Amino acid sequence: MLVTESSGGPILMRGGKWWTQLRVVVTFVVVLSVTVAIAFLLLQWLPHRLADNEARQLKPAERLTHLNNVRGMVLQTAAGLAVLGGLIYTARGYVLSRQGQVTDRYASAVSQLSSEHLDARLGGVFALQRLAGDSRQDAVSISQVLSSFVVRRRPVTDSVPSQDPAQSVTPNQLAQVPRPEPDVQAALDVLGAMGRPTRAELAEADLRGAELHGLSFERGDMRRCILRGSDLRDTVLREATLDDTDLRGARLDGANLAGARLARADLRGAEIREALFMDCSLSSARLEDAWASSVSLRRADLFSARLNGARLDGADLRDATLINTCLARADLTGADLSGADLHGADLSGTVLVAADLSSTQSLTLDQLNSAVLGQRTRLPAGLSHLLNDLDRTNRPGRGVIIA
Repeated sequence: MLVTESSGGPILMRGGKWWTQLRVVVTFVVVLSVTVAIAFLLLQWLPHRLADNEARQLKPAERLTHLNNVRGMVLQTAAGLAVLGGLIYTARGYVLSRQGQVTDRYASAVSQLSSEHLDARLGGVFALQRLAGDSRQDAVSISQVLSSFVVRRRPVTDSVPSQDPAQSVTPNQLAQVPRPEPDVQAALDVLGAMGRPTRAELAEADLRGAELHGLSFERGDMRRCILRGSDLRDTVLREATLDDTDLRGARLDGANLAGARLARADLRGAEIREALFMDCSLSSARLEDAWASSVSLRRADLFSARLNGARLDGADLRDATLINTCLARADLTGADLSGADLHGADLSGTVLVAADLSSTQSLTLDQLNSAVLGQRTRLPAGLSHLLNDLDRTNRPGRGVIIA
């Protein structure tokens, strides 16, 4: 054994074979003592304590039988508690083992996303998709990892070809829009299928030509994204943030953008038929030549938006804010503008045949004089005489009325 010298004499060190044997003996004595104590507690002390009150009135033979019955009950209870403890310990071990497996799978999948090989990146994306299904508490962090992957692979750069601000996207240009790589498209598919409580964070991503049909990016952050020519039909974008986003030529038919923010967004030439834009912010947005038949813009904020030449036939514009909005040459045939605020709106050449303007706000005679009306156009009570006046005159510069 090891010893050291000190002023008080030799001191034994904790080491060597002797110390190991001593620890074994001490452990054995402690375990034996605890076992004996538990056996005494279960077989003697506890049964007697439980049986004393009733055993005093019994004969000796009956008292012994009763005591044995109490011992059996105590042992059964102890055995049940031991089994329960074993189950709890096993369950805890299973949970810890599963958490370890999830951590290993997570780390492996994330490392695959940095691979130079396409198949490895695809494997990482699908591994994270499977992991999100198996471990819902990791879904939020997985959505953040996939969002970062998409933005890193397709960032908005100065090399993205720009376009004349006065022009919309032509069909030929849409056909030439580059599509996202398979791994980026796969990541978008996974993000769009995860649902709540995840939130895609794709700000400043170049997603031109992306196929997002029927996916959900509710409350997503897509500011300054390039979604030019993308397929967003039936996509859920409720309360999403799309300020300054390029959506030229995008297909948004049937999409749900209720409560979304699209301030200064560019939707020139976009197809947004039967889409939902209720309570949406579209201030200073550009929707020139957009195809928006039967679109719902109820309570939407279109302050200073430009809808020149847009097709808004059958649109729901009830209670919409159209202050300083340009609707020149727009087709609002059959549109409902009840409660809409048209202060300063440009209605030059706007087709309002069969439109309901009976309860609009701030509508003036000058605005109507420059618009195209019809006999079925419903005007406010103070301006309803205009239909008869226009029907009787053909003076230049006045509004046009058609049947």
